[in-house]
Amino acid sequence: MVKSLMNKVVLVFGGLGNAESSVVGLYESLLHTLSSRFDIVAIDPAVQHPKSFVSQFQFPYSACYANLTAFLQVHSHTDVAAAFVLTPVGTHLSIIEQVSNALDTQDLLFVVEKPSFSLAEIDRGFNQVIPELKRRGALFYFIDTALVAPSLEALFADSPITLPDGVPNKIIAIAADNPIDSHEAIQGFRFENRIELLNARKLLNLTTSGGGGYGFDMGIHAIAGLVRYLHKSSIGDSLVELKQICAERISESQLEYTQGADTHLYVEGELASLEGNIEVVIEAGKAGDIWDRRLELHYPKRVIAIGFGTLKHPPYLWEKSPDEIKSTTFDVSGSGYAMHFNDILCALGFDAKPRLSQQESEVLMSQSMNLLSSVFDAIGDTHQAREQNIVVVDAHTPKYLSEAELEIRKELSQYLDLLIL
Repeated sequence: MVKSLMNKVVLVFGGLGNAESSVVGLYESLLHTLSSRFDIVAIDPAVQHPKSFVSQFQFPYSACYANLTAFLQVHSHTDVAAAFVLTPVGTHLSIIEQVSNALDTQDLLFVVEKPSFSLAEIDRGFNQVIPELKRRGALFYFIDTALVAPSLEALFADSPITLPDGVPNKIIAIAADNPIDSHEAIQGFRFENRIELLNARKLLNLTTSGGGGYGFDMGIHAIAGLVRYLHKSSIGDSLVELKQICAERISESQLEYTQGADTHLYVEGELASLEGNIEVVIEAGKAGDIWDRRLELHYPKRVIAIGFGTLKHPPYLWEKSPDEIKSTTFDVSGSGYAMHFNDILCALGFDAKPRLSQQESEVLMSQSMNLLSSVFDAIGDTHQAREQNIVVVDAHTPKYLSEAELEIRKELSQYLDLLIL
């Protein structure tokens, strides 16, 4: 017997993902809160394989369906308040279009996980589909925890670490995880211990991963953090001019990948500002030497690092000057998803204080995804062209950094080991 849905519904696409690696696990507390007012319904093909999903999550699902069509056959007149799009990125735009074709979009909130869209769909998604659906009353909120990091907010508000006058000489934006080596407390996250799960997620299968490899999946964190900082600072909407790009794939016999897949990206560029040009370095991927998501702001006599947090490190601020090193951390777990949840709860009528507006999330992610797209365009405009430009390496090593910057990297790695949650 099918349970009738008494309340408005929240659809969770990708709601039955793998408990060890799926992003939906990070939404557990939010879904429990929402279940007090909404019926939460998972839409996931895994329903067709009951043994694989039966005890994965303790989520408050009122029902589970393999796809939207199956849901609508049973609940054709249900009022849907929100659709969470937590599936692999290659499906995001088609799910949004499918939902908007089948349901009344007035005040329907779409929550879209990062990366927002496949490389090939960024332009159509942000410039055609979303504007059209917004005209029909739909609402959009884009997820990337780098956009809502409390460390970055504090730096511009009430932190013991404050920004000096002027712009930095150099900004280094990093999003790297699953390092080759790490502190023994987090060795379960080392690359060799995650290969099986990463292969299962097909992040290096460019037909399902959105068109890029680990550098795409992680690069959006690095770039979103950079873009958010630029918006909050006086530098504003400056565009990064790309100078050099190095795409690498680590040589690992167990790795499953398709032609043109990268495991690490290194980008060197430049930002024009009214106060002078700023060097920019972006590093993104897996199987490198560090696990962190951060911005480093390099001034003539100071370095400020803004840590966005990882699954095992809290967000932090760290400053090195000629006289001292100062640091502070922020009490946020789960990579900072809780910061997004207040925005979503507020949008759905709960009494919560928002941090990032829906419009801000769209502007920031549109700009970030477009910059990331230009990086991949520069590597090659087809998978075949990219394959020819990817350097296969035995180990990923930092690029475009000075000796002094490499020394800061080493100091921050030691600091991060002290922060492990």
